[in-house]
Amino acid sequence: MRSKSNVDLTKGVIWKQLLIFVWPIILSSIFDQIYNLTNSMIAGNLISTEALSAISATSQITIISSYFFYGVSTACGILVSNYYGAKNMPSVQRAIDTGLTLALVGGFIFMIGGQRLTPFLLKISNVNRSLYADAEKYLRIYMIGSVAVFLYDMSFFVMRSLGDSRHPLYYLMVSCFLNIILGVVLVKFFNLGVVGIALATVFSQLVTDILALRSLKNLDDALDINILKLNPDKNMIGRMLKLGIPASFQNILIALSEMMIQSHVNLFPNEVIAGIGVAHKVAIWVRLPMQSISVILTNYVGQNLGAGEYERVQKGIELCNMIGAAITAVCCVIVYFAAYPFVGLFDKNPTVIEYGVAMTRYTIFSSIPLVFSHMYNGACRASGNVKIPMLLSVLSQCIRRYLFVYIGMRLTFDIRVIYLSSLFGYTLSGIFATLYFKLSSYTKEAHLRP
Repeated sequence: MRSKSNVDLTKGVIWKQLLIFVWPIILSSIFDQIYNLTNSMIAGNLISTEALSAISATSQITIISSYFFYGVSTACGILVSNYYGAKNMPSVQRAIDTGLTLALVGGFIFMIGGQRLTPFLLKISNVNRSLYADAEKYLRIYMIGSVAVFLYDMSFFVMRSLGDSRHPLYYLMVSCFLNIILGVVLVKFFNLGVVGIALATVFSQLVTDILALRSLKNLDDALDINILKLNPDKNMIGRMLKLGIPASFQNILIALSEMMIQSHVNLFPNEVIAGIGVAHKVAIWVRLPMQSISVILTNYVGQNLGAGEYERVQKGIELCNMIGAAITAVCCVIVYFAAYPFVGLFDKNPTVIEYGVAMTRYTIFSSIPLVFSHMYNGACRASGNVKIPMLLSVLSQCIRRYLFVYIGMRLTFDIRVIYLSSLFGYTLSGIFATLYFKLSSYTKEAHLRP
């Protein structure tokens, strides 16, 4: 018997099924970003601009581990959705057990490796001496939470692949509010500074894990999920890594290129570093709808391909593209004109606000072509094609964007080079993904387009 929270994406009116499934994911993304923004807001408002700069200077480092495991979680979700669409419950069970095992092992590897690599990562990021102590403390504690991050990422992908987008929302809401309360208490009343912010994050992540793992036990009567009695399948590990490693490799390269770009940003004064960091966090809100819809699309395509519903696959892809582009365009306009109050939420320093607003306005409309990259690449991954989306993203967002910064900063040491690099990279990403999807023989043979 299927849980009442689950949505079968292989049946019913397409737009209605997508709508039922989408709103919890959008809200989950909102709370996820509030969760991430909380640390910067507490640092900027309750500690100092230097504390905010320290967190901003390490922002690309902290997401490398998450980016890496996101690919493996995506692979697990693809397999689960395919098997679930085909009603092959024994394979669903094996895929979930295997995914959770990889989350535990990977989390411990990153937790230990992160401690050893912290000095090296801070060094290649050109973190200022005045920020180094806070940046190191924050990064070391944050890395301790790698196991928790990996587990709840995997759990959330599994739930959504089975059509349950509501429970991840509920658990993120709890974790978000807990992170805010603990962060404020540890900083304001215990005077722990960035250490208090990092500790609040790790603890709230652990609470999310407990809730998510309990929910996994009640996903479906045909499944028996127990974190203490996992039975990973060797063949499934191979399939999951084959699907996940290219996406993980892509995410790591993107994160490393962002870290290299951040190393150029870190050569500017602290107020500029903080302003650029805030701009990135503001821009995330514009990209929430496309990211949420691409998650839906991956699960939708996976289930319908498994069920052999090819016409539904094609209609769903185009519908998600239209919805994503329209919502993103509206968000771009809103953020462009409301950039000052948005940036001002993080820091009241006029210089921080000035650079944050400039970065936001230069880059915000490049989010529109990025929609097509998210949708088309997500559809390809759901069909099992992970290498081409990886190559396209690496080419546009890593190589060309970093070369733009590397060459531009040598021609003129101007922060506008950083602004324009994002505009350049994201636009290319959308163009490349669209051309591949529309012209490739693979997408036609995989029934992703007529």
